[in-house]
Amino acid sequence: MARVPITTRESMSPDGQKIWDEIETSRGGVARNYAALLNNPQAAGRMATLGGYARFETPLDPRVKTLAILTAAREANGHYVWTVNQRGAREAGISDAIVSAIHEFRAPVGLDANDANVVQFVLELLRQHRVSDATFEALRSQVGDAGIIDVLVVVGYYHTLAHSLQALEVELPDGAASALTYRP
Repeated sequence: MARVPITTRESMSPDGQKIWDEIETSRGGVARNYAALLNNPQAAGRMATLGGYARFETPLDPRVKTLAILTAAREANGHYVWTVNQRGAREAGISDAIVSAIHEFRAPVGLDANDANVVQFVLELLRQHRVSDATFEALRSQVGDAGIIDVLVVVGYYHTLAHSLQALEVELPDGAASALTYRP
């Protein structure tokens, strides 16, 4: 059970309902993750704006974006973000073997160079809090300067979301089972 109430539109102030409506319109509904975050409508609205860009608007190749999302979710032990984004991996052409390598902390070993560039960049950023020149240049040659910024936005958003949902103990959508094994 979540540590905060799962809000409903009816339980919110008129200003909160406006933010609820914006999230619902942009995402086709308000999932449990945002219903929990909407305990603070202004913060949730701003997070949803960033998430809307990261999820729907970034021109990053879907494969690059999904590798960044899964790596960030795994590094945060974020079972909600990891589980709900696995479908996107298949849609982006990412094999089950690559998903397993990220899940089991084996990646980027065994990945092709482009996939390894993305995973290595995210791992260095989240584990070392910096990115080596070689890793930075490898990814920049693949996605360009604007793409680097987009990767940073995607990683920042999904890593924050994963940590937030873990701290709040937000349960997965009904019928979904966690696809992530916790590892401290």
